[in-house]
Amino acid sequence: VNYTGSSSMEVGIKVVAEDIRSQVVRHVNSCFFTMVAVDEARKPVQVPPLSPSTPDERRRWDAALLRKSLRKELAERFQQVRETATP
Repeated sequence: VNYTGSSSMEVGIKVVAEDIRSQVVRHVNSCFFTMVAVDEARKPVQVPPLSPSTPDERRRWDAALLRKSLRKELAERFQQVRETATP
């Protein structure tokens, strides 16, 4: 878990591959996804807060905040395009 908001969290996944013969491990893919906690009525509910304490946790937290900001900016840009596009 890289980041928690009030009802959401970002999780990072790193995929590695290992050559069994040479035992060389290499990074092959990474992804991030955001989940929202919901109750039985599908309404957002609070998640426990994450308090980054190590330098690596703080780095991942800051990177997650940047991704969140970029997603918001892109969503706003796409909305502007939709509003100004001719049908």
